[in-house]
Amino acid sequence: MYKPSVIKQFLISALLWMVWSGIAAAQTDGEDPIIVGANIGNVPWEFQDTDGAFIGFEIDLVTEIGARLNQDLEIINVPFNGLFAAVQSGRIDIAISSIGITEKRLQSVSFTQPYYDSDQSLTTVVGSGITNLNDLRGQVVAVDTGSTGDMWATENQEKYGFSEIRRYEGLAPAMLDVVIGRVKGYISDIPALLYYVKDKPNLAVVERIPTGGQYALMLGKSSSLTNDVNEIITDLKQEGFINQLHEKWFGAPADVGTSTVDVVPMPRPSSGLIFNFVETFLNMDVFMQTYPMLIAGLFTTIQLGALAIVAGLVLGLCLALVRLYANRILQIIVKAYIDVFRSIPLLVLLIIIFYALPFVGLSLSPFYAAAVALTLVSGAYTAEIFRAGIEAIPKGQFEASQALGLGYVHMMRDVILPQAIKIVIPPLTNNCINVIKDTALASVVAMPDLLKQATQAQAVAANPTPLIAAAVIYLMFLLPLVLWVSRLETKFKTGDR
Repeated sequence: MYKPSVIKQFLISALLWMVWSGIAAAQTDGEDPIIVGANIGNVPWEFQDTDGAFIGFEIDLVTEIGARLNQDLEIINVPFNGLFAAVQSGRIDIAISSIGITEKRLQSVSFTQPYYDSDQSLTTVVGSGITNLNDLRGQVVAVDTGSTGDMWATENQEKYGFSEIRRYEGLAPAMLDVVIGRVKGYISDIPALLYYVKDKPNLAVVERIPTGGQYALMLGKSSSLTNDVNEIITDLKQEGFINQLHEKWFGAPADVGTSTVDVVPMPRPSSGLIFNFVETFLNMDVFMQTYPMLIAGLFTTIQLGALAIVAGLVLGLCLALVRLYANRILQIIVKAYIDVFRSIPLLVLLIIIFYALPFVGLSLSPFYAAAVALTLVSGAYTAEIFRAGIEAIPKGQFEASQALGLGYVHMMRDVILPQAIKIVIPPLTNNCINVIKDTALASVVAMPDLLKQATQAQAVAANPTPLIAAAVIYLMFLLPLVLWVSRLETKFKTGDR
């Protein structure tokens, strides 16, 4: 039995602990960290040092802003084209990554006053024969999806005769393709490129492209932080802090009269403010402007999916037959192939095929690199589906075929495979649908499929409507296939042809 004094002491301690917890909770209430989204790898604005810490011009800037707001920061890595939707949905509070102010973006997000004036630039391999934009006629150029360089290249494609504009998710993959020679030039922000090539003698910035761009912090349209952050930027300019950052990261103070030095007004949209759900996510004007891009992406998706499905079915059937009926050595090889390609993630395989094979002399376009990756993986899964279907056929069917004197080819073609196909139609069709959905991964290698076109459109418009429209298009395209398969399964079960 516990003594009353002990119980009393326990109750008093518990009460004190509850009071202390309540006070602590009240003190920390409303002090959640500010979430900052950044496209890490965008040197010298935001990237990682050898220890993995985030560093850069804009990292230093937002860190100082957080200190002056007396709030902690949490910096997360977000692809550039995903920053706009993340800000609009409230998943991040502030977006950085040398984001240019445009009138379209001002319709759906807010910006602080700019703190850097920038132009675009053309970067290429030394000795490639490309010395200016006019040398790119008939050539492929690289840009960052939805960036100022992307918008400029799209507007001037006809003028300079670019044969194709390939859109990448950041500087590193774009510059890798420039080095490989798959693209002839990279159009992007000049400060980032000058910083990137300073220790790479094989690369050079060969032309400055005047665009009058200005970088600013991007926040949600109704963010309560915008005015406070803008006032802090004003103080930092007047104190010379931002100019010191310029000298730290670019080796010299900013020019007099630039937005790095001068306090300038916060940009305001001229018209068309967006506040409600429908105008943000189901904006008809944005959809009408971007649907041609989505339709073009859909055709690319269908072509890629059809090629990968047909090739995967043929490959899978051949692999299944070899695994079942070939000699022991070939069976072991095929089994190893199936196990490996069912284990490796498709995205990893796609990146290896696209970026690694050029170093052994095999350079594939984004379309064919994606087709090869999808076929290799689809073929492995299809082989197992066919194998299971063939093994499900009763042995009596094989024995009856042999008794009738049918050869192997005739037995498989006329007796075994027709029955096996009826068994494997459901899993095969599901696999085909998965292949079509997996085509969306090809966007990481700059292939203009439906998802890539949607992300580009939403980055340019700073509005998620194109992504919603892409989701609806996928649904309209794939749902009838799913329903048709269900009907087909029912017909086969009832013996209907």
